[in-house]
Amino acid sequence: MRTALAGPQSAESRVLRAMSFRSRKPDFQPAQAEEGKSDRPVSSRFAALAPNAPPVAGAAGEKEDELLTLAYAPAPGPRSKSAVFDHVLKREQGFIPPLGPKDHSWAATPLPVAAYSKKEQSCLATAIYFEARGEDEKGQAAVAQVILNRVRNPAYPNTICGVVYQNQSWKNRCQFSFACDGIEDRVIERRAYAVAERIAHKVTAGETWIQAVGSATNYHATYVKPRWAKAMERVDKIGRHIFYRTFAGGWD
Repeated sequence: MRTALAGPQSAESRVLRAMSFRSRKPDFQPAQAEEGKSDRPVSSRFAALAPNAPPVAGAAGEKEDELLTLAYAPAPGPRSKSAVFDHVLKREQGFIPPLGPKDHSWAATPLPVAAYSKKEQSCLATAIYFEARGEDEKGQAAVAQVILNRVRNPAYPNTICGVVYQNQSWKNRCQFSFACDGIEDRVIERRAYAVAERIAHKVTAGETWIQAVGSATNYHATYVKPRWAKAMERVDKIGRHIFYRTFAGGWD
């Protein structure tokens, strides 16, 4: 029992694992009632779980088995063991964006676990910094959301770095202009980069989701008029960027 619960685990994972064990101590086996009676004594801790039960002083030897009692204790309200498991599973899946009526179904795909790595977050923060550091935080988050939408979209690379530096070798024709403009990407505004890092984390974790941008995968600055914009649906303008999504769930 102690070996199974050793190591760095969350409280929920410890409880779930503890619930798989049954104590060999007789006083920790729930008594089987027969017409309101029991032929075995009930542990003081179990007795304390009964409705309106008076306080009972536990035996000194029961302290070390506190986790076993917790494993048998009923969860408050309707939250059952399976409900706890579902909650943990959902949390492990990562953030799933809430889709609007016109958003594409692929946008509800959780990001890969690698998206939370230091390397991937660095690529996202770098893109935010060079593409939108002159925008307010909402404008920067919108750019980050587009990048992560591309990671979710089957038509693009499935990593953040892969999306940010896609077609990097095509001078002035890649996906994000800073990546192929021939200018060295040097971060000189440390405070602005720190903001970009924070925004990158919040958008990846789902703490920030801009519903108006939704499943948009493209944007351009207000001072340019790319030809591809006519083939896409405009969804919003934030700061100096206009955002678009494909029609009818298209992947590109």
